[in-house]
Amino acid sequence: MKHQVCVVSGTRADYGLLRPLLIRLRDCPEIELTIAATGSHLSAAFGGTGEELTHDGFAYDSVPFPLDDDSKAGMARATGAALSAFADYFSARRPDLLVVLGDRYEILAAAIAAHFSGIPIAHISGGDVTEGAVDDAIRHSVTKMSTLHFPGCEQSRRRIIQMGESPERVFNVGEPGVENCLNTPLLSVEELSESLQFDLTAGPYSVVTFHPVTLEDNTAERQLHELIAAMDAIPAMSYIVTLANADAGGQAINAIWQAEGASRKNWLVVPSLGMRRYLSALKGAEMALGNSSSGIVEAPAMHIPTVNIGDRQKGRMRAESVIDCPPEREAITAAMKKAMTPEFKDIAANTVSPFGDGHTSEKILSELLRFLRSAPHNTQKTFYDLPVME
Repeated sequence: MKHQVCVVSGTRADYGLLRPLLIRLRDCPEIELTIAATGSHLSAAFGGTGEELTHDGFAYDSVPFPLDDDSKAGMARATGAALSAFADYFSARRPDLLVVLGDRYEILAAAIAAHFSGIPIAHISGGDVTEGAVDDAIRHSVTKMSTLHFPGCEQSRRRIIQMGESPERVFNVGEPGVENCLNTPLLSVEELSESLQFDLTAGPYSVVTFHPVTLEDNTAERQLHELIAAMDAIPAMSYIVTLANADAGGQAINAIWQAEGASRKNWLVVPSLGMRRYLSALKGAEMALGNSSSGIVEAPAMHIPTVNIGDRQKGRMRAESVIDCPPEREAITAAMKKAMTPEFKDIAANTVSPFGDGHTSEKILSELLRFLRSAPHNTQKTFYDLPVME
């Protein structure tokens, strides 16, 4: 009998990261894979990115919940609705193991439902720190409900053990994003331009993603206008802007992007590029600009400078190719100009990623099979106390 493994995906971002593992799980003769698509995958307002799964040949179950209210209270209500939906889903499906990635509220809902249902959880990319976002507490909460842990770097592995998780269940496998960077066949700039119907061959361009800083109150719109002013200060640059995710404040950010983009010929504003086009865009870019985790993980692995704005990624491990700056137009402009210098481009070209060697999905599958072949499959675990320092 095959082992029943369910993987939850809620956004374009986590699907791109999960895709290599999903292919391995689908092709493994010992595993019956189920994908639970939820969140913005099922929303036309966020690009209806569930179609990407279908395009890649994956069948999926839909686990919908309302996304129409992007206030902080709305995000809490959406978490409750998602929890209820996943409770019903797991009651019907009863997988042997749930696999989740990251730290979004729909992932928290799925983890709570699975934990109460006695379903073991394997958590990818735990142990990170992002002090500017509610994701930080969500990520650590999912860690404490999980049985297996697959952090992306040694620092995160140690943090998970510090939280009381047994070292024998914590595996530094590297970040899935690095695996994608090193193994995905990418489009040329000419091919990408044709695919996007936006010319990227005439001069430099940047890839821009800006998400709400969810632990700050009403700062997103002001910070975004500061970013836009900095972008306008370098008019010779073209910009590919991908819209914000379904966090509190995301809809307001996206409305501004779309309104401002309509009057700028050097901007392309899109809900989602998909993983291959996104990485292709990043590979040819002058820099990654904004506050997305892709600027922390993927851009350094592709030897592209990152201008990381504000506190959303505060606390995460940094490569040398990341320039941090406050969300102020002069500081952002200065950081962008620094990223464009030959000296800093040389730093980026020689950056060594701290997030693994590109074999993440292979390592995860090996440990998942080792766990699934053992018995019993339960959620019982002992708190691991660190040795007392004398």
